[in-house]
Amino acid sequence: MRLHALSPAVLLLTILTPITQAVFQDEAYQTDYQYALLGTPQSHTTFFHRPSAASKASLLYTLSEKYVLGAINPKDGAILWRQRLAGIGHNLTGSESYLRAGNGENTVISAVDGIVRAWDAADGRLVWEREGSGKIRGLEVSEIEGGSKDVLVLIEEQGGKGVIKRLKAGTGEVIWEFADESGDLPFTVSTSSNAIFYISLHSALLKGFKTKVTELDLVTGRQTGQHTLSSDSEVTSKDSILYVGAHTIAPVIVWTDKSLKTLKVNVLGSKHIDSFAVPDHGDEELEQIVIHGPRLVYAQPHFLAHFQSAKSHWAEVYHVDASKKSTKQAYDLPQVAGKGAFSTSSVDVNVYFTRNSDLEVSLVSSTSHEILEHWPVRPKSHGGLADPEGIAHAVSEVVLKGGSSFAVRSAVTLPSGDWGLVRNGDPVWVRPESLAGVVAAAWAELPEEEGLAQVLALESHHNVLTAYIHRVIRHTGDLKHFPSWIRSLPGRVMASFVGDKPGLHIQNLQRDNFGFRKITIMATENGRVIALDAGDQGRIIWNIRAVDLPRGKSWDVIDIEVEGGNALIRVVGGEFLRVETLTGKVLQYQPGGLISSLKTSVPVRNASGGMVLVPINNDGSPGEVPDERLDRATTVVTRRPDGAVLGWTLTKNAKPIMTWEFEPAAGERISSVTTRPSHDPVASIGKALGDRNVLYKYLNPNLILITAVGLATSSASIYLLDSISGQTLYTTTHSGIDASKPIAATFSENWFAYSLFFDPSSTTNTPDGTRPPVPKSYQLIISEIYESSLRNDRGPLGSAQNFSSIHPMITTSSDISMISLPHVLSQAFVIPGPVSHMSVTSTLQGITPRSLLCILPSLNALLSIPRAVLDPRRPVDRDPTPAELEEGLFKYNPVLDFEPKWLLTHTREVMGLRGVITTPTALESTSLVFAYGDMDVFGTRVAPIGGFDILGKGFSKLQLVGTVLALGVGTGILAPMVRKKQIDALWIS
Repeated sequence: MRLHALSPAVLLLTILTPITQAVFQDEAYQTDYQYALLGTPQSHTTFFHRPSAASKASLLYTLSEKYVLGAINPKDGAILWRQRLAGIGHNLTGSESYLRAGNGENTVISAVDGIVRAWDAADGRLVWEREGSGKIRGLEVSEIEGGSKDVLVLIEEQGGKGVIKRLKAGTGEVIWEFADESGDLPFTVSTSSNAIFYISLHSALLKGFKTKVTELDLVTGRQTGQHTLSSDSEVTSKDSILYVGAHTIAPVIVWTDKSLKTLKVNVLGSKHIDSFAVPDHGDEELEQIVIHGPRLVYAQPHFLAHFQSAKSHWAEVYHVDASKKSTKQAYDLPQVAGKGAFSTSSVDVNVYFTRNSDLEVSLVSSTSHEILEHWPVRPKSHGGLADPEGIAHAVSEVVLKGGSSFAVRSAVTLPSGDWGLVRNGDPVWVRPESLAGVVAAAWAELPEEEGLAQVLALESHHNVLTAYIHRVIRHTGDLKHFPSWIRSLPGRVMASFVGDKPGLHIQNLQRDNFGFRKITIMATENGRVIALDAGDQGRIIWNIRAVDLPRGKSWDVIDIEVEGGNALIRVVGGEFLRVETLTGKVLQYQPGGLISSLKTSVPVRNASGGMVLVPINNDGSPGEVPDERLDRATTVVTRRPDGAVLGWTLTKNAKPIMTWEFEPAAGERISSVTTRPSHDPVASIGKALGDRNVLYKYLNPNLILITAVGLATSSASIYLLDSISGQTLYTTTHSGIDASKPIAATFSENWFAYSLFFDPSSTTNTPDGTRPPVPKSYQLIISEIYESSLRNDRGPLGSAQNFSSIHPMITTSSDISMISLPHVLSQAFVIPGPVSHMSVTSTLQGITPRSLLCILPSLNALLSIPRAVLDPRRPVDRDPTPAELEEGLFKYNPVLDFEPKWLLTHTREVMGLRGVITTPTALESTSLVFAYGDMDVFGTRVAPIGGFDILGKGFSKLQLVGTVLALGVGTGILAPMVRKKQIDALWIS
């Protein structure tokens, strides 16, 4: 092993000289694709808003369930800007997030995870931020002091104390604050045109909560009044309160009982409570009640109650009398089948309600039930991706076109999570937000057309007469394609010269000649399974709901295995799902939890190549497998609950036998176990050196790489194990690392790589009293494994008669017994930032050198590092010899700067990546790459050393044809002249 210590001086060394070809501008964004996502929008944080008072058009703003704030262009659904307000894996539920915008203001205010931020509405620039000392329970923008729109925030501090702060609109400075020392549960804050209302929940004597309303002065924040509402018989939790209006002339608070039989309404500032019975619609059980109201001070104080059952929905409209502080029912909207959504819009003082359903869009005024506008919704209005469950929620913008004519555009969120815009009943765009939160992905092959060789081979197995009849029938059947072939011939000829037109989708799912068209199968944390066409710019082929999950629960998918035309999705708890890769049809489903001791299952191959699922119990032991399915011995590696790695041997007609057990050193815990990719071909068993000698690679398909960290010692250990015998073949330990940060690792062929963050301040002194000479930095370590340190030597294996992983002791020709341990070469590089995940490219034969693929979370990018840069045999502190130069080695530089040309994502910001899968194509030079994660998905093609087996875009077929024609014309002109000269020469002689 040669792992060099890095001193702070090495950080000043020169940057690596580029050795790879750059990506030309005309090649970028042609073969790659990205779905830039926001996540599923939330109903209470999505709205239309003009980014400035001078703007004539509105933008669409949302703060999604993924903590992503973004602005959308309503014309085409493109993201204008987006900001992630929390890290990967932090999802929102309910009222934990807030987004507000003052009418005519050029900022939007967000509140997430205890931090209030103001963003420029036009470009997403951060204007100011203020961090609180607790959880945020309410956020409002209030117009006070002659038009100043300040921010009101309610914070629940430690101990349950509620604190309201008024923040200056332009800077976020605290103007005043009000603290509630009563010990009541803070709920929210509301505003009217002349007061601020702090709402808290006071525990009743027996059960339930009384609602306490505290009135505050707008300017000083002093308490001006307080009263308690008798709501303890209905309000049993925060969910019982359906709605608290704000920023209106008469805000109301609405709550209901647990059985959803009664609506209670109180106008804030009064003690009067109006009670309304929820209308009964036969045997249909009510699922939820949603209240919609305006958010403008000068808008009419009207609101709508949306009632939703499993099969239908309806609504009632209520009017508030601001002077009498009372509420009355105005009219109702009829029951409509299916799930729908209502939304509120304000134009001056008028309030309008828009109703969206699967079949129609209708508009009514809050003053009358008469339908102002009505548009039928076109079939498959959401790009064919609409769920049969209907619509989850919507926001709308109403425009008065003159007279009594209106135009309405609605941003509709589907139960799948997809987000689309419908303008006057016509679809405009759909954003596939259901792609966010991918937890597992796999490649699937497309079916191959029956080739001519296969047909001829079939005919060769018949007698002459049968083969002739079969050929005549085949040729006759081919004639039906002749007219379409003639029609497509001019276009195919032109496309061969000028290229295909972008944006054209290939409808038939058939394999192409180069193997670029493959299906990517993905499973999301929301219980959906989706297929993309990698050869058609990532077009969505199908999108299904695989399982129904309760709110707040994620689908814990382990991985996806593809066999033939089926994809097997394995889930924790023994749950699995089998679907067709071409259609998404569910072939088999087994729910989890049927056996309490079952943790998961792992697929193994039997003698015929079929897939057998081996159950794994909670204690890490394999379960029983029918003997007729497991017809050969195999080894399975599992994890015990305490983290230990176990090796099991499974044989026919016998119980599983634990053959080995691995536990790391005392004080360490195992963080990851890495294996070689399933497709990892080896083109050569040795590395040819520049002096014509060979270093033989240590090639063992059963190797596993284990990383373990010690939190107390700030160390990380790397173990290389033979998974058959459990023999430890190599180990190394790094001190002075930040063990709290994840360690990314990958393993391929005869090399492995991993990344660590070294922090000398986190470790203790060495025995000589000094700290390790390692700078605080991110480092990437690369190691290669060889059979021997000597050239042209295979170590103990060279003279061994036999070898077995189960019995690793080797007896040489000299009758000497020893264990064959590999020789490991390593080098470390300082890199600019963290790496959260590693993978390698994959080609068909493994001839093309592999590239190391790294996810860079700090850059939201995917990087491809050439293996030649990471060769651990690069000479240290000297120039390479002529033989090393011939081999492609160059001087070692401890600082590895990420070249811009290595960025597969180019200038794209690919947010939230956490996994990469690769697959070979029919071209040895090219590998397909797909990256997925908590937010975006990204796909591309990679040629590590260039496309040496395919013509590039620089090759001009038109120029070739022109050259041939010019040569033909020149030959035709010069041929008679040459012939005449030859004849004249004969006559002269």
